[in-house]
Amino acid sequence: MNRTDATTAKASLALAVVAAMLGACRADSAPEATASEESAEIIPHIITLPMQRGPMADYGATPWYTDRIALGKSPMRLALDSGASFFWATSDLCTTQACNAHARVDTGQPGFVWLDKTPTTRSFGPWGNMTTWTGAVPLYIDGGPWQAIPFFASVDYSGAKFQYLTWGGGVGLPSESADVTPGSGFLIEMLYFKGGIPSPEFSMLTEPWTGTGFTWLGGRGDPTYFDPRSEVQLQPKKAAIGYLWGTNLYSVRLGGTPLPPLAGQTFFLDSGSSRFKGDAQYVYPIMQPLSQLRDARGNLIFTPTYDDAGNWVGLYYTNGRPSDYPNLPDLTLTLGQTCYLMPATSLVVTLSPEQYSYYVEEGDQAGKWALGVHRLDGVGGLLVGSTFMDLLATRFTYRVSGSSLSQGDMYLYRKTQGVQPKEFYCISMETGEMVAAP
Repeated sequence: MNRTDATTAKASLALAVVAAMLGACRADSAPEATASEESAEIIPHIITLPMQRGPMADYGATPWYTDRIALGKSPMRLALDSGASFFWATSDLCTTQACNAHARVDTGQPGFVWLDKTPTTRSFGPWGNMTTWTGAVPLYIDGGPWQAIPFFASVDYSGAKFQYLTWGGGVGLPSESADVTPGSGFLIEMLYFKGGIPSPEFSMLTEPWTGTGFTWLGGRGDPTYFDPRSEVQLQPKKAAIGYLWGTNLYSVRLGGTPLPPLAGQTFFLDSGSSRFKGDAQYVYPIMQPLSQLRDARGNLIFTPTYDDAGNWVGLYYTNGRPSDYPNLPDLTLTLGQTCYLMPATSLVVTLSPEQYSYYVEEGDQAGKWALGVHRLDGVGGLLVGSTFMDLLATRFTYRVSGSSLSQGDMYLYRKTQGVQPKEFYCISMETGEMVAAP
C-alpha cells in the first residue's frame, strides 16, 4: 500500500469510527441533548449564519468569520472558506502565543474523540505552519445540534502572524467531494445528505461599511439584500487545484487598456482570501503598469514589496490613499454566460482604485494602504476573495452524483444596498455591445 492509499484507508477508518461512536442522526450525536432534541425530526431548511468583519491584516486572508458554529461546547470564530479543502480549528493543546490569541476547542469535553494523532504539518503561507491531529466532535450550528464531524485540530503553530488572523479555524467549502483532504469532514455534504438543507449550495453577502453579512447554507438567501433579477451565471472551469471554484475570465482591462495575458484564464472565487492573487503571469500584467505611475510631483505612487526569496510580490502606497491619486486607472473584468438572466450575455464589472486597494488595520504593516493584488505561485489563474466579493452577492451550487458533490454553476448578484462596484452592466457575447437590463 502506497502512502496515498494508506492515507485514504486511514481516513475511511476514521469516518467509520465517527459514525459508529457518534451516530448518524443529528439529535442522537449531540452531547447532553435534551429529550426534545433527541426526538426532533430533521426538516430541511436554509441555515442563516451571520458574518462579522474583523480587522484587515496584510497577509491575504479574509477578515470575515462567523461565530455561529460551535465545536461541541467550544464557541469558535470560523472562516467559511470556498478556497480550502478541509475543516480545521485551533485546539487547547496549542499553547503558543499565536494560538492563545484565538478561541480553542476543548479536547477534554464530552463527545470529543481523537481519530488520529499522527502529526501533520500544514502550510498557511505567510501565516506560518500548523501541526494538526485529527479529532471529531458534534457540531452546534446557530445553536442547533448536529452530528460529529472530523476536523484537523491545531496542536502547534509556528509563525507570529497567525495571531493577527481574525478567526481561529476554517470550514472548508471545496468545489468537489473528491478533493476534500482525506480525514476531514465536508460540512455541506454532511448537511445535504443528512437532510439538513434543501439544496447543496451556499450563498454569501458581506457589507464592509457595517462589518456585517450573511452566509446561507442550502439556498440563495434573503432577496432583501440582493436583486435576483441581476443574476449572472458563471459556468465551471477547472484548473490544477481541483477544490477551487473556477470560471472563465473573458477579459481584463486596466483603465482602457486590455490585458491579453489574462484573457481566457481561470477566475476563482475564494471566500477565505482577501485580495487578488495569482502566479506572476496573471498578476504582473496588473502590477507592472501600476508600479510605474507617479504623482503630481513626479514621485512613484507605489513601493514594491518582496518575499524572502527576493520575488516581487506586492505594492504598497508610498503615501496617502487611492483617492489622493486621480491618475490611477479602474480595473474592469468581463465574465459570465448570462447577465440579468439574458442568454449569450456577460457581465462587465469595474472596480475603482479604492475598491481594488485596502487599508491595513492590523499586523506589521498596519496604517498603510496596499494594492489588493499579490503574487502567489501555484494558483493557476487569477483568484480573489473579499476585495471583489464584498461588492456583490455570491452563490455557489453543487451537482449531485450518487453520494458525492461536484462543482455546479456559481452566480453573482447586484446588492440592493451598501458598497457597490463602480460599474455593473451587461454586454452581448457576440458583439461586445452593451445590452440594457430588462
